[in-house]
Amino acid sequence: MQDKRAYPYPEIVTGDKWHVLETTEHDPQPRTDNLNRQMYVPMDRDCEYCGINHSRMIRRHELGHAKWSPKTMGKLLRGTRAEAIHALEEVRINYLLAYHDLPIDDYLLCREEILSKTHRLIMTSSIADLILYILAAYSNKRSSGARSVMVNTDMYQDVLDVFQEAIDSNEISELRKSQLRFAKQTAMKFIGFLTNHAWNQLPSYRKVQKYAEKLSAILAEFMDKPKPEEVKAPPPAPETEGEEGKEEESEGDAIESSSTGDAVEQLEQRMRKDLVDKMTYNSSNGIGEWGDMTIHEPPLSVNLKGRLKQGREYRPSDYGYNPKYINRYCIDKQIFKQKINVKGGTILIDASGSMSFNGDDILEVMQLLPAVNIAMYNGWGNTGTLRIIAKNGMRVTEEQLDNWSGGGNVVDGPALRWLSTMPARRIWVSDMHVFGVGRHSSGYNLLQECYQLCTQHKIINLKDIEEVKEHALKLNQVL
Repeated sequence: MQDKRAYPYPEIVTGDKWHVLETTEHDPQPRTDNLNRQMYVPMDRDCEYCGINHSRMIRRHELGHAKWSPKTMGKLLRGTRAEAIHALEEVRINYLLAYHDLPIDDYLLCREEILSKTHRLIMTSSIADLILYILAAYSNKRSSGARSVMVNTDMYQDVLDVFQEAIDSNEISELRKSQLRFAKQTAMKFIGFLTNHAWNQLPSYRKVQKYAEKLSAILAEFMDKPKPEEVKAPPPAPETEGEEGKEEESEGDAIESSSTGDAVEQLEQRMRKDLVDKMTYNSSNGIGEWGDMTIHEPPLSVNLKGRLKQGREYRPSDYGYNPKYINRYCIDKQIFKQKINVKGGTILIDASGSMSFNGDDILEVMQLLPAVNIAMYNGWGNTGTLRIIAKNGMRVTEEQLDNWSGGGNVVDGPALRWLSTMPARRIWVSDMHVFGVGRHSSGYNLLQECYQLCTQHKIINLKDIEEVKEHALKLNQVL
């Protein structure tokens, strides 16, 4: 009976004797070991479901490894992850095959399986796994026509299209969309590093090693899988009666006209959106690192207990027994004087140079937002300091506030971690332009950490002194 299996012949490629084995159900992973000259590949022909010879493409790819991959592939340089080496080497081999007119131009799996697998990974996988998947899926071929250029294969384009559909979908959360954009941008950046080369000079394995070290650092930062609630977009809020056809309010008007609870929620939503926007557009250059933060607790010599709550212990109300605000009767009938409770909590002030705060501004924040703890932070070089400037109605002097303002951010993340451990309500006064140290000081990982800290610990962001003035009363009420 004729053997229907299709054998590869790496001996023709290398001139050495090889031991070729067929992959099985229990050992399905194709691989090539150039050191021991062993190859494991599927040997079937056309797929019984779609009619495509997937295995032919796999065998061609493994023959590419036999031709161009070094015997020392398993030996890793310090700081390099094996998956980074393997993913980038896949890119190099597929590019070399296409360059020599032997492209992986057909599907390695049935098209429906590729689409399903990609969608499943988008919904469940870590950013690191998504980057590796896009790299492994990369394949190109020469275009037809008089001017031949490299173009994406159908399989690779399908993978990219599924990513783009998820990014454009209303069912995916904004955070997850930013993660998908980052994964896609990062993978394509490294593909560009490997495939862009000088005239008549093809990418070498040394180039793979060089960029694998950089890729390894990124992968190490993004190994955590997403939580289900971080992936899917929340359901739209139900429309209330009478809202249909109502002219949209501006963000500021909506916050101003809402109750305290609604105002807080809208400020939290705005903060999440702003951080996601920064993750998407300002953080594709690499990963960052926070500076080392020290906590300084200076003497608190100024008593604020009589000044912080002044003018804000009472508010107008439409019910009560003390009609103090008669002038409001024709406006909103809120003529009664009602005592309110002032919420304690913690305020964290970004005192870096970008905020343009001086001592008077910080003092005004302290007076508008009474809190159990008030701290400010900034940094220089590789270090930063968080200073407790007010606690339990006592604060530092104006001179100290002036002397401590300015500099860089450096420790936004560590400062927010400190804030997350402090009593609620937690308020972060910052423009949210967060930076660490080094060349890639605004890396995606830093912004993502700030997002997670703010979301998990219900931190409210106010961008400047004007917003503090605008929202101070509502944020200090307990309804």
